[in-house]
Amino acid sequence: MADSVMIQGTASDAGKSILAAALCRVLAQDGYKTAPFKSQNMSLNSYITKEGQEIAIAQTVQAEAAKVEAEVNMSPILMKPIADDMSQIILKGRVFKNMKAADYFSQKEKLLKIIREALAELKMDYDLLVLEGGGNPAEVNLRDKDLVNMKAAEIADAPVILVADIDKGGVFASIVGTLDLLTEKERKRVKGIIVNKFRGDPAAFKSGVELIEKYSNKKVLGVMPYLEKLNLPSEDSLQQEIYSNQNYKVDIAVIAYPGMSNFTDFDYFKTAKDIQLRYVKKEMELGDPDLIILPGSKTTISDLEFLYESKLSGKIIEKAAQNTEIIGICGGYQMLGQKISDPDNLEGTRQNIKGLSLLKISTVLESQKITRQVKVESLNKLNFFKNSQKKVLSGYEIHQGKTILAADQKSLFKLKRQKLGKSEKTVCDGTVNERGNVWGTYIHDIFKNDCFRKSLINHLLTKKGLSLDSELEKSAAEIREDNYNYLASEFRKHIDLESLYKIIFDN
Repeated sequence: MADSVMIQGTASDAGKSILAAALCRVLAQDGYKTAPFKSQNMSLNSYITKEGQEIAIAQTVQAEAAKVEAEVNMSPILMKPIADDMSQIILKGRVFKNMKAADYFSQKEKLLKIIREALAELKMDYDLLVLEGGGNPAEVNLRDKDLVNMKAAEIADAPVILVADIDKGGVFASIVGTLDLLTEKERKRVKGIIVNKFRGDPAAFKSGVELIEKYSNKKVLGVMPYLEKLNLPSEDSLQQEIYSNQNYKVDIAVIAYPGMSNFTDFDYFKTAKDIQLRYVKKEMELGDPDLIILPGSKTTISDLEFLYESKLSGKIIEKAAQNTEIIGICGGYQMLGQKISDPDNLEGTRQNIKGLSLLKISTVLESQKITRQVKVESLNKLNFFKNSQKKVLSGYEIHQGKTILAADQKSLFKLKRQKLGKSEKTVCDGTVNERGNVWGTYIHDIFKNDCFRKSLINHLLTKKGLSLDSELEKSAAEIREDNYNYLASEFRKHIDLESLYKIIFDN
């Protein structure tokens, strides 16, 4: 049976996900077959496993850091918010139902059973599990409902490392206050503390470490610096509004409607030296970008309403007429069409809404959710990808809708949906307008394909009369590996690994 350790935080965004990924890579480097685990995750960023099961992006990143294949047991419960008081509940990679909080917590025994089973299966297959908590473990009003912090640590019999974010201030109060609000049994489970996101030389915080140890009676395992160079997918919030590049040649604007999902699709542009990537919420922010992307959406109809109410819709239509490149991914693809229908009220009471009418398609939302990894064959309909030698791409689908093309429209891609042990028929996907500057697809992660992304960037440079970049760039996979290794190197440099390993293996 595997050993285990859990990373909990004094607050959301304390850095739990990233430090768990760091530990996964360190353990993998040291020869341990390691699996990440988060019992319950709330995020609109998700990933599809080889088996076609939907899991949180954070555990996908951690699995990649651990150099293992992501699987559904690593993220057995995923909550995808669709309103302030409602979430779509994904259990073991499949849609369960839409639920309000009270209804969800009434299923606690069922949920605990799923968590126990997932942990047991992982423990049989791996040397060590790195668990991640959620929010703060000392939310005393939610203690009887806890599924993700101390309850998960108890089930896994995992020692806990508490992470605190010093960048936001209040680090002493957050650590001492959290520990004080835990029960005595829970406090005993906390074996160490990590101070995270320190700006400057961590050695300058020596007196702070001494004070934390004095007031908490817990060992500080290290002080992690603020890693500005790190570029890994974010779990559930935009870390920055603009990924600035002083020497950029191409400006990409992503429309950040309230229900935006899977914005990690565009992380691959951050490392291109010619690109500025920014997220736009208001009409006045749009400006004159070279490319506008409408990303995925968990609430497509209400997000389309947002485009109309914010007047971004008119700006997007205007830019399309001016030959600006417009791309829609998944929900964004649906919005570019002529109409979206919701006959079963899956998203609310509104059953029909007019689309932006930039593509000759119509979409009907359906209860069945398509979740598949796909192999993608380009049909040479995109101007910038007609002459590429590499025509087979990869990605994945996550959508609840069927899109119908007008009779005179041509598909962009043929998709072969991947499912272990079964052969599925090829389906068509996507379309482009007559001019060739507006197109859409259901394929997430399509920009991970280096040849496709590079061809698009070169196309945008050519449209502006700029010279193409002849330098050989690293692939997306190489860049991701560099980030994991950089993260692990910083973790080794600033964390007392000898003490941490004693906590894990001698506990």
